[in-house]
Parts: sequence; structure tokens; C-alpha cells
Amino acid sequence: MAADPYTGHSTTALVLIIFAGLPIVVVLGVFACTTLARNGIRNSGTLMRLRSLAAFAAAGAVSLYVWGAIHLVTLDETRRDLACKEAVGPAHVMEIDSYRPTYIPLGLGCHIENGTTYPAGVPGYLNRAAAALALTAVVLGGFTALESERRVTKEFKREKRHQ
Repeated sequence: MAADPYTGHSTTALVLIIFAGLPIVVVLGVFACTTLARNGIRNSGTLMRLRSLAAFAAAGAVSLYVWGAIHLVTLDETRRDLACKEAVGPAHVMEIDSYRPTYIPLGLGCHIENGTTYPAGVPGYLNRAAAALALTAVVLGGFTALESERRVTKEFKREKRHQ
């Protein structure tokens, strides 16, 4: 038996994303603030500031993803149908043949008979902004991890030489 082509996202999955994402945002935000507050913003080194920025960027990415999940969880059948009709335009309203829910990127695709899928349900900026913040977090976090490792290795080699 084939699945209903007009089903949207799993409400359970979206609620789990929301309830798992909110504490993650809080933890990342607290980590970023406490990292900066330890020595003060001006007295913190460049690595500490970059590490905090990475945590803030990650918190922003997760919060945008949660915001998108909130948009989708509020779409009941009627609102989902209206969002699709608005996305495809009046010329293609009668050609909608299925919904294509995706989690990465977060969105609801309205598929029409000619093979085109129109995004609906999630604001257009949301996935791009979340991806940019996630990439920023990964780059800054990776850089600080590599730089910390480089410093530790350099100090270890210096201590070995002086023994």
C-alpha cells in the first residue's frame, strides 16, 4: 500500500527537534558567555573569542532550525494546502500532485505534475542563514581546535628540549 502523497512532516519528529533544539541553544549560549566572562572580553585571547563566536554561531544555526520546525509544526492540513497553493501560484494550483517534506534542508516542497517542486511553509531566508551560521561555527570551531592542539604540541616539544 502506497503512502499518502499529501502527508507532511511527522509531528512527533518536529516536536522532538523543537524540544531537543531549545536546550542545545541554551547550553551553547551559556558556554559562549561563560567562556568570554572568565577573563573578560578585553582580556580574553583571540582563541577564546573565536571559540565563543563559534558557540554563538552554532546556537544561532540551531535556533533558526528550531524556528523552521515551529513554522512546520503549526501547519495543519488547511494551512499546508494554502501555503502550497500560494507557492505554486494560481496557474498551477490544480497540478499539485504531492508534498515533499524534507528535514535537511528544512522545508515542505509542493510538487506539481510537470516535475517542479516549489518550497513552502518555511521562510526562504531560514535555511540559507542556518547553513551559513553552521558553516561559520564549524570553521571557527575547527580552527580553534587545531590552533589549541598546535600550541599544546609546541609547548610539549619546548619542555622536552629543556629536560
